[in-house]
Amino acid sequence: MPISLQKEQAQIQRFIWLFLSFVWLFRCYQGLLLFQLHQAPFISVKADNIFWIYHASQIPYWVIKYQALAFAMDIMWLIIALIGIFKVQNRWLAGLAFLLVFNYLIIFNSLSTHHEHILVGLLFFMPLLWVRDKTNFVLIFAGIRYYAIFTLFSAGIWKVYRGSLFIPNQMSEILKHQHIDYLISYPETYFSNTITYLITHPSLANLLWYGAWFIELSFVLGFFTRRFDKLLGSLFIIFFIMDYLLMQLCFVEFCIFALVFYPWKGIWKHYEAIKPLNA
Repeated sequence: MPISLQKEQAQIQRFIWLFLSFVWLFRCYQGLLLFQLHQAPFISVKADNIFWIYHASQIPYWVIKYQALAFAMDIMWLIIALIGIFKVQNRWLAGLAFLLVFNYLIIFNSLSTHHEHILVGLLFFMPLLWVRDKTNFVLIFAGIRYYAIFTLFSAGIWKVYRGSLFIPNQMSEILKHQHIDYLISYPETYFSNTITYLITHPSLANLLWYGAWFIELSFVLGFFTRRFDKLLGSLFIIFFIMDYLLMQLCFVEFCIFALVFYPWKGIWKHYEAIKPLNA
């Protein structure tokens, strides 16, 4: 394996382990680890076959019932992630980490009664931890890049399909719906004043709305060339920063997808070399 590709593969794997540790710390700070959700009052599996099958195994109910078991799973996640930073290609650690995150994702979404997708990025990247074959690693990495592009571009197309893009003063109405409780409870804060200003100036709010839509559609460029990947990576981060500042929606864990827009020379050189074999 070329030194540059081998080095980049190890760097990406180490970053995934670091990000896995960060997610644990972030979730602990939010009070959202399994042991912190002990005996949550509601469970919502919704119409998801994977969720139904996993709940049929009774694992989620054992975790909910016994806080010590939940705590052990949480601590195991952190310990494995920290060890993985120094043993980036240990398949046993990678497999256990994936199972723990998969278990957490289903249980958390079930207890929160809202199935979020912000941890999907972590699940997508984790298979890279146990892939050693350079070609498979590169192909999976490239596939994740296309998925990241699709998530943003499809969101832009969805606004057109639903017609929400053309509703007058759409952004102002969204801000009202999103922040009504906060605006009533804390009307004098800087954030409330900013949101109120945007609501009362719909033309400015519309600029932000159409700006976000333009960013989403701009990701179509990534389907045809990697020439603009640095720009798309920056827009990817900016999009979710603005989402947090304006909507108070935190997608920090989803931002791992920005990793695919970094100019990995060894990875993309190998990808170009194998493309004719897969054409």
